Amino acid sequence: MRIGKYQFEVGARTYIMGILNVTPDSFSDGGRYNSVQAAVDHALRMQAEGADIIDVGGESTRPGHTPVTAAEEIERVVPVIRALYEELGIPISIDTSKAEVARLAVDSGASMINDVWGFRRDPRLAETAAETGAVCCLMHNQQGTEYSQLMPDILNTLRESIGIAEAAGVKKSRIVVDPGIGFGKTVAQNIEVMRNLDQLNSLGYPWLLGTSRKSMIGKTLNLPSEERVAGTAATTVLGIQAGADFVRVHDVKENCRAARMTDRILRRPAAHIAFVALGSNLGDRMHYINSALNLLKEEEDIHVTEVSRVYETEPVGYTEQGKFLNGVARIETSISADLLLQRLLKIEQLLERKRDIRWGPRTIDLDLLFFDQDIISHPELEIPHPRLTERMFVMAPLNEIAPMWVHPQNNMRIFELTEQLRMDYALPKVYEAGR
Repeated sequence: MRIGKYQFEVGARTYIMGILNVTPDSFSDGGRYNSVQAAVDHALRMQAEGADIIDVGGESTRPGHTPVTAAEEIERVVPVIRALYEELGIPISIDTSKAEVARLAVDSGASMINDVWGFRRDPRLAETAAETGAVCCLMHNQQGTEYSQLMPDILNTLRESIGIAEAAGVKKSRIVVDPGIGFGKTVAQNIEVMRNLDQLNSLGYPWLLGTSRKSMIGKTLNLPSEERVAGTAATTVLGIQAGADFVRVHDVKENCRAARMTDRILRRPAAHIAFVALGSNLGDRMHYINSALNLLKEEEDIHVTEVSRVYETEPVGYTEQGKFLNGVARIETSISADLLLQRLLKIEQLLERKRDIRWGPRTIDLDLLFFDQDIISHPELEIPHPRLTERMFVMAPLNEIAPMWVHPQNNMRIFELTEQLRMDYALPKVYEAGR
């Protein structure tokens, strides 16, 4: 799923949506981040703690909240979103049920619309999502807590929201659903939904769980909102076990740690996801890069899904040689990492790769950088690639196509590792043939 310019590997790991309320009356943190600078500082802090999306809300949705006009909501959120767009390395979501707010938010830099009414309160919101290309999160909600059958009713309402979105022209690949914990449900009903979260998978869409600091946790544990971190983390783990792709939280650091530990135990994408670095500095360098990609595409059980631009870089290690062209490809495959390595070595042989000098000139070099979130170490293969975070000629193209990918050994995302490397190395230039 692509959210704005960012690729999200749905199924490979759980993504953390950090909550940024710029309201005076939100139940947990109302009034704390009302100034633009305070909001930006908090968003940057959540990004550093592991947030993958920042969800900006300008109207409280707590029970008994005072509604605000679209104009007032716009005045609260748009300056913040504009500032965040300049500062953040992750996408921005707008939490709103109003089409006017959503459109201006997207125009200001948001790339996701999070609607607690699932497009059933303002039908124009679905049209806005379709016209802007924003990803949309459709939450279950209703007036009152009366149900014929709790889970079937929730699923049917979510199907109605999905139907509204698709009828307006929203692509299936841009829809996320949310069971709406804490909305139109008693504590007992929320607990029952938590027990049956796996039923959301029957809808066939990624789904988000938002339980953070909610009354279900507070009333169960008899705790005020600021002491509900552990209870929230427990629901995060249960949600991931049931199949959640996104969790929306106030306490990013703690929930991010819980999610990454749970992912390490449970997650296994239907197809393995791998990243392969390509390099050449002999002969017709672009010919060798393209030939290697074509040979990869000819493999029945390897699917090349995305390729970065090609960068021209100075040699590293052995410097008495010509400049390299470098790029990175994302692939999906059903074969093991060891077998994939053998396929890469076979392609190198077909393209007359010679190994006379370590780090010396070569027609083609194919390095396996990542294979899922696996950590592999044996004489023939080390995953993740041991030197990739030291090589800007690898990190720049990798960051272009997979900025949100997590390095499983240091738990940092590619865009963060790239920013660290930029302190010592400049970004390489994109190669333009003929120049």
